[in-house]
Amino acid sequence: MQSVSVIKNKTIRTWLLITAFSVIFAFVYECFSFGVYSIFMMSMPLIPFALGVMPNLITSEDMGRIYNDGVLTLMCGFTLCGILEIYGTSSLLPPMIIAAGGLLILAGIALKLRSE
Repeated sequence: MQSVSVIKNKTIRTWLLITAFSVIFAFVYECFSFGVYSIFMMSMPLIPFALGVMPNLITSEDMGRIYNDGVLTLMCGFTLCGILEIYGTSSLLPPMIIAAGGLLILAGIALKLRSE
């Protein structure tokens, strides 16, 4: 069985890789957007850093699967919203995805607090 610190380091490393990928993705997408910028696309890399890396540095335990899925869903919603905003159109789907991500994050926090 792996020790808690090894699992913790692996989780933090994974969230840092997701953050780095999202920074590169947002940068490349903004470079090819012909001068059109989206606040959703620019702030998307902050989500895995603020909600993925930071809680794992602060707490001694993993936040849980539902919480992690919520963070990734929120990232997908911000990415889709940014892509559609840069393209110049809108849809009802991205706000629903963002809301679903927020609900998953809240459910993950509630389950984490309940298990303690």
